[in-house]
Amino acid sequence: MAGYIQVITGSMFSGKSQELSRLIERALIAQLSVAVFYPRLASRGSARDIEKRLQGLNGTLQIFGVPAENAQSMLAMITSAIDVVAIDEAQFFTQELVAVVKRLRHDGKRVFVAGLDLDYQENPFGCMGDLMCLADNIVKVHAVCTGCRTADAVISFRLTHESDRVVVGENHYTALCVSCYDHAR
Repeated sequence: MAGYIQVITGSMFSGKSQELSRLIERALIAQLSVAVFYPRLASRGSARDIEKRLQGLNGTLQIFGVPAENAQSMLAMITSAIDVVAIDEAQFFTQELVAVVKRLRHDGKRVFVAGLDLDYQENPFGCMGDLMCLADNIVKVHAVCTGCRTADAVISFRLTHESDRVVVGENHYTALCVSCYDHAR
């Protein structure tokens, strides 16, 4: 059986994890076994976290938090009985995730990957660009701009002054369209 890669991407608050959860639920309804992975650093204890979103689903579902710098560790947790592999917050993983996803596709797995396409400075975020190039299908979702409240938001605008590329936390960001982003900078 041939494998398949679908990438779900967009800005913060656009529904990436929600769409990933929907795909996982569909797989479970189809009685497929699913392994879900997320980088431990992305766990915020929020209702928006993938673990919280998947609570109450029935079926063969395993959820693992793994170190962002060790995507390869996922392979040891994926048995031949797993049909679907879902990865949330993929932008936080190192480039190693690309090789893992390729391997999973060659092993015949259906792979769903969700993550931010751009960082707060509008640069490709982590390995997401390479994953989009590999994907059989890409779904780009959009939040509503919190500035004008009418346009599609495409940028995760950082509200705080930290300069680190990775700052985890919903309170640090808002979703803006390009026009509102240009005015806010």
